[in-house]
Amino acid sequence: MRKRFLKIGIVLFSLASLGAGLSTSTTELILFRSLSGFGAAFMMPSTLSIITHMFTDPNERMKAIGLWSMIFGLSQGLGPLIGGFIIEYTSWHWVFFINLPIGVIAFVYASWILPESHNKSAKADLVGMVLCVLFLFALTYGIIEAGVKSWSDPAVQISLAIGLIVCALFVLWERRCSYAMIPFELFEKRTFTIPSFAIALIVFGMVGSMFFFSQLFQTVEGYNALEAGLLLMPMTLGIALGSLFSSNGVKRYGAPLSIGGGIIISALGMAIFVVTMDVHMPLWAILVGFLIQGFGMGISMPPSTDSIMGSIPKAKAGVGSALNDTTIQLSAAMSIAILGSYVNRIYLLHVKEIEADPTLLKALQTSIQTAHQAIASLPNVSLHENFLNLVDRAFIDGMYHTMILGCVLSVLSGILPYGSYPKTRKSQHGLLYM
Repeated sequence: MRKRFLKIGIVLFSLASLGAGLSTSTTELILFRSLSGFGAAFMMPSTLSIITHMFTDPNERMKAIGLWSMIFGLSQGLGPLIGGFIIEYTSWHWVFFINLPIGVIAFVYASWILPESHNKSAKADLVGMVLCVLFLFALTYGIIEAGVKSWSDPAVQISLAIGLIVCALFVLWERRCSYAMIPFELFEKRTFTIPSFAIALIVFGMVGSMFFFSQLFQTVEGYNALEAGLLLMPMTLGIALGSLFSSNGVKRYGAPLSIGGGIIISALGMAIFVVTMDVHMPLWAILVGFLIQGFGMGISMPPSTDSIMGSIPKAKAGVGSALNDTTIQLSAAMSIAILGSYVNRIYLLHVKEIEADPTLLKALQTSIQTAHQAIASLPNVSLHENFLNLVDRAFIDGMYHTMILGCVLSVLSGILPYGSYPKTRKSQHGLLYM
């Protein structure tokens, strides 16, 4: 069934991409993007479970997961680069059309090469799925709105309260359900919980960095989409290099040092951003910072992923893969929601102090992109530079404090595996970690 679900996901994602490319309205685009996410939900959990079944030798499996992590990292960096190239030289529609030949190739190779495997006792936890979607929606909405309004706003508090209540119902249901989508007993294993937390932090930092630096490069510093994509590439290169070295690092130093050390190395990359953060950052700081941050992520992700999959019986490999992918997607969403709310709150505190007419002030408070557009439309050109400097400094200050927060969290999280990870462990498939 895993192979079948992978192929179904490829077809759904490809057809949704075709629909998105042919969209003539924002509503249509959002609808087809939602359908592409539905297709991706079929694909992603199948990948790691198929790898676990295909590679039974511990060393080979570790290498395979390392390559999986490297490709994941490459896709995160190549996406903005290829997307920037397409937008710069063709039409935005081709951002989606490019998925079609890739989907055809993936479908053919999956049909030809991959073996079929399945868990006969597996059932769909539909109630759990609905509760999970509801509480994540309410929680994410509340966090984002808190950055725009405030934590004391009634709508924010109601949204967060609903999210927490539904989350409690979700946990109660999952603990009682015999075919739960999230078996909570897995979190009693430190070899599952700690790597899951590590992956969450890795993705949290990576998505947050790319999200804010993309705005910094294109809006504040004036780079086009292609140039912004090129500036983000060192992170992708770092992830690829780290993933290649990861397998040997685990053999030599053990999983705790590889996971924790990688996270701390990633924090060093963010530390470079902290000390060089400015409206016009030096190019070396951008390139070196992203390279080091990506390298640390690449070192941490493969042993974290392998530890998660090794903590789960082979028959439930699909559950482990789904949880790993859920962790990635949830961390990405929370990164944009939480860090975006934090940056926006600091940005608004600065912008509210600017002396301007109400119409302009409202535009400045909307976002850094809207602020630049509003300033550019002012008839008095002499005011442009002053207003731009104020809003850019406000945005930079938000990013500065976010990078400090990221550094502190990364260092603390990097220390965690040393004291709480089992000193010696053998995975379900035979790989000795320490």
